[in-house]
Amino acid sequence: KQWYQRRVRGSFYQELMELNPEAKVVLSVRDTPESWVKSARSTIFSRTNGIWAWLVSFTASPNMSHLSSVFKFINIRLGVSVTDPSADLVQVYKDWNSSVIETVSRDKLLVYNVKEGWGPLCEFLGVPVPDTPFPRVNSTEEFNQRARKRLRDGIFKVVGQVGGVVVAVVAGVYLASYINL
Repeated sequence: KQWYQRRVRGSFYQELMELNPEAKVVLSVRDTPESWVKSARSTIFSRTNGIWAWLVSFTASPNMSHLSSVFKFINIRLGVSVTDPSADLVQVYKDWNSSVIETVSRDKLLVYNVKEGWGPLCEFLGVPVPDTPFPRVNSTEEFNQRARKRLRDGIFKVVGQVGGVVVAVVAGVYLASYINL
């Protein structure tokens, strides 16, 4: 348990706070740990291993191709595989939130659920509340639609590149055999 807690406590927000001691921290929370686990498992964590991870790393744009490595790093930092169905991600969520709350001073921390809208966030950041409605985006369905589109676009790109190479090789073999006749 202590090894696991050390890994959670040593994650990114602390390093960022050390670099910028005046920084404020927004801890985004869900209504329940279970709702976070359900969402994470059906979106980001479902893309971190198996054929999906291989396809993403092979076909994705440069800013997406590192995804598998990022999640391997997260697994190491948390001490648990986020893709393991038996992993107690509810406890991981609770431990993470507790660690942040215990580590960040109250005056620099906002524990925030996006369902609260602009008010608490803007007040914490010291900025006026925008006249526009608070955005409601990135549902599980929207996330998965974008992921499928990125994958499809990446596959078409690779097929186009590989197809061009195949055509060039076939043409080269044909011309070589024609010249040697």
